[in-house]
Order: sequence, then C-alpha cells, then structure tokens
Amino acid sequence: MLNERIRHEKSSRGIEKALENLCKTKPQLENIAAAFGPLLVAKAAFKEEWDSLKGLEKEKFTLDQHRFSQGEPLFAHMGLIDFHEDLPAAAQRLLPPMKQAFKGIQKEVEKMNQQLSANGIDTRESIKALVNDNQKILNEQAERIALPLPVFTFILGQLAKPFLEMQSPIFAPLTKGHQWLHGYCPVCGSHAAMAGLVGEGGKRWLQCSLCDHEWRFNRHTCPRCNDSNHENQEYFFDKKSPLGAGERVDLCNNCKTYLLTIDLRQRIDPVNMEVAAMGMIPLDILAQGKGYTPTAATPWNSLS
Repeated sequence: MLNERIRHEKSSRGIEKALENLCKTKPQLENIAAAFGPLLVAKAAFKEEWDSLKGLEKEKFTLDQHRFSQGEPLFAHMGLIDFHEDLPAAAQRLLPPMKQAFKGIQKEVEKMNQQLSANGIDTRESIKALVNDNQKILNEQAERIALPLPVFTFILGQLAKPFLEMQSPIFAPLTKGHQWLHGYCPVCGSHAAMAGLVGEGGKRWLQCSLCDHEWRFNRHTCPRCNDSNHENQEYFFDKKSPLGAGERVDLCNNCKTYLLTIDLRQRIDPVNMEVAAMGMIPLDILAQGKGYTPTAATPWNSLS
C-alpha cells in the first residue's frame, strides 16, 4: 500500500542511522555527512530534551479564518510562543557543531555566542523579525553586534529552527479543513526546501525550510512564482544514480528556481528530509550551474 503522506524520521538516533546509510550508499559524500551531520543530530537531541512546549495543545489557540483564507500564515496572526530566553541554551548545544560545519564563519559564530551570553542581542525582536522577514530590524540587530546581515540571519535561523519546528505541529492541526493553495508555508510563511512524492499518482508534499511543516501543493505548479504553464516546468536527475528519477530536481523556467524532489512512493522506511537533501547536494550543484536558484536557501544548497 502506498503512503499518503511523508513518513518522517526525526529522532536523533534515527538521523544518525540515516547519516550512516548515506555514507554507505553515497561514499563520495562521507566528508559532507561527517561535517554537517552532527549539527542535525544536535538539533534533534535538543528538541528531545527541551520541554517548555510540552503540555501545550492546539485548543489554546484560535485560527483567524478570514486572515488565513487571505493567505496569511498562522505565525503572522497568531504569534510565536515566546522562547527568546531559551535561545542561549540552544546556542550552547548547536553552535559548537555549527562552528565545525561552517569553518568559514567560525569567528562570527563565536561572536554570536558571546553576544547571546552577554545579552547583547534583542532576541525577542530578532526572532520576530526573522519569521516576518523584517530586514530592517534584522539589519539593525546585525549592525548592533558588528556581524554581516546574511551571517547574522543564518546563525539566528539555525538557533530558532528547533523551537519553530516544535511549535509548528501544535499550530498545524488548526489548518485542517481549510484550503491553502499557496507555495509558501501555511504555518510560518517560509518557502519549501524540498518536496516528496507520495500516494497514488505521486501527490506532492512540500517541506518547509524553516518550521519543517509539510503541505500539499499542485505537482505541476511552481511553488515560488505559482506558474503552471507546463512548458516552463521541467526536471532532471542523475542518470548514473542507482535511484534514478527517484531523486530529481524540478525546474521552473519562468522564475529560474529549482526544488529538490524525492519519490517516496515505494519507500518503506521513514525518511529524514534534511539528510535526504544533504545526499542530493550534487544535484544542487548541477542546478545552480545551469543558472537556477533554490526555492529556499538552506545550509546544504549553499555549499556549492
């Protein structure tokens, strides 16, 4: 029987196994997995241990149906569960593996850690600005601690990600029964990092790059520009890969973006989508070499 939704593996131990399997099936990516895998494991372990959201239920929150129907994601009109005081705790767990993974910004990562410890950053305003894509506030906070805006935003995003991933499943049930036809996330408003094909006919589920929520979206429409002209949509895959078209890149020639897509229809075991994306870095490089940009920036598609 075909799966109707993506079956996820998000436990720290499950991610470790997924990384081990990646190294076996794609030994050419062993160095990538060794460098960046510990960050994924640390994030999952932190989520397993952090308990501030335990006990919260969706019944405590109310969906504004009108605003949602107008395309406003949940975080925008329902707000965030306040976790800014816990950001330094996340930094203690995530910044060490981040320094090892991203050696080019080690000094910046260390400066961010020092500023968090010294309360040099307005974490509450910074997190709100991150989710709402308020570049003005983000730039002010970055200048406040003398960090380049892209680096500040990247580090902040990695620290906020586990909290947003934990809040997302609390809010997500509120969308049940409500139509969402947009290519950005109905929970946080970010764009998809990856897609999975599941169920009869290969229904497409988009995976959010920020809060990890997934939602159904038309398979033949670009989630970035909403173009559905079939002449503008194409895909390619690595013909030498044992997975063949099971791992592919969907291209939009209207907005020149691409989306990594994995066919999960015949897959029995759960999948960790971030490890899967890491295993498709060669396809990222090929797509970017053809002049396309990813639908959403992630650590993995920025390596090329």
